[in-house]
Amino acid sequence: MVTKLWSVLLVLSSLFTAALLSATSGRHGDAPFNDRFLNQVLERAKTWTPDTSFEAGIRFSTFRNLDGIYQSQLDFTLPTKRHHTIEEVHIPKQFDAREKWPYCRSIAVIRNQGTCGSCWAVAAVSVMSDRLCIHSQGRLDVDLAAEDLMACCKDCGNGCNGGFLDGSSFQYWVDVGLVSGAPFNSTEGCKPYPFKPCEYPFKNCHKEETPRCSHHCVHGFDGRYRTNKFFGRVAYKIPNDERMIQVEIMTNGPVEAGFTVYEDLFLYRSGVYKHVVGKQVGKHAIRIIGWGKEQGLPYWLIANSYGPAWGEKGYLKMLRGSNHLGIENTVIAGLPKV
Repeated sequence: MVTKLWSVLLVLSSLFTAALLSATSGRHGDAPFNDRFLNQVLERAKTWTPDTSFEAGIRFSTFRNLDGIYQSQLDFTLPTKRHHTIEEVHIPKQFDAREKWPYCRSIAVIRNQGTCGSCWAVAAVSVMSDRLCIHSQGRLDVDLAAEDLMACCKDCGNGCNGGFLDGSSFQYWVDVGLVSGAPFNSTEGCKPYPFKPCEYPFKNCHKEETPRCSHHCVHGFDGRYRTNKFFGRVAYKIPNDERMIQVEIMTNGPVEAGFTVYEDLFLYRSGVYKHVVGKQVGKHAIRIIGWGKEQGLPYWLIANSYGPAWGEKGYLKMLRGSNHLGIENTVIAGLPKV
């Protein structure tokens, strides 16, 4: 009875908000940033809440630069790692890597890729950074450099124009290594992120160009490029199996994954996201750091790279266990050399 009443109230609230928006705001820009599209989301999204506060005049072309996963033509594949004692492992109903490894600052960092299609590199180095800290018991709490990966690994992708979710980034970490990174305009790492953060809703941002590969640290960093390398020990993928992915995360740390993006994603504010309306935009790479349930719906806890002003302070909860939008199709990870 309570559940039915809650559902009725939610529908009435959505309809009231939609009517109010239609009558007052008059935003007629590109979808999804117009009132017509927002009203469709409000009518159909039962498990999540969209952002209703965006301004008029946002050009959706800016967002198209943020999605950057493409099919590799190199026929590269990683070995598959299976946890063979999976049935004997107790999997909690809720898990958050930030709580299990609180001494690893990197796990709680929400990166901002700017208007560069570098999600493939940002997500990969975020996972590598987390695992470097976890498997060194906090001794190596280092942010690895997305620039070093996206500019120098030519077999991993095409920089700001997108990359591959085939594990080649993690293999590059094993074979070549990556130097330390840092936020934009900082000298804390060998190669700070080269682009200024562009916070949601990215109204006055412009497409960035891929930086050239450089084997030098920025001026002011106390260290040399060749001696600042951090290496992976092994790279692998995890099968499309919910429990297997969970065991991997709770044992070894966050993982990289990707999913198909539709227009309604950009309006996500809170709740458990399920695609409800809009055109397909592309594919996007992210970092899964845990899982849980909200109003009975299972979700993956995802750290996105759109900055902390987007979503739930930079995080996204996505439907778990049904391979929604392909989220469980390709899950990539590796272990560091410590």
